[in-house]
Amino acid sequence: MAQSTFLYLGMLVLVVVGFEGIRRVGNTLTPPRHIAGQWDFIIPSSSSLSCPPLEFAEAKTGSLHVDQSGRYLRLTFTDIHSTQLPARFEDGKLHGSGLSAVPCAADARMHVHGRLLGDHLELSLTRSQEASAPAASTLVLSAVRPSG
Repeated sequence: MAQSTFLYLGMLVLVVVGFEGIRRVGNTLTPPRHIAGQWDFIIPSSSSLSCPPLEFAEAKTGSLHVDQSGRYLRLTFTDIHSTQLPARFEDGKLHGSGLSAVPCAADARMHVHGRLLGDHLELSLTRSQEASAPAASTLVLSAVRPSG
């Protein structure tokens, strides 16, 4: 009887020590900044390339919807193809890649890099250069959250 009581108490101490260790490690973790939601940007006039990374119906403005789960993001642009790119957000910097939805560069890999500067999200989209695709082009966007 005494032996089983000591065994039970020993297991209980291990559980308490384990939870305390998890709590201490958890207190040192900080979540990434919340950037989920809608972001608006002005499309640069230089985006009138023969095969741009994104194609917009309106030539002046566009928007981006960011879904966020911790450091993982899904960027959905409001271009005519509703381009979606998976990305990661760490230390205020964003990076990711996915396949291009633009017909002139179908299935070419598109890379996105960016950073959060105050209330602006600076993004750079570049399509990989491949033999069958047109020359690589870069689109630089500065997005802000809509007011209101």
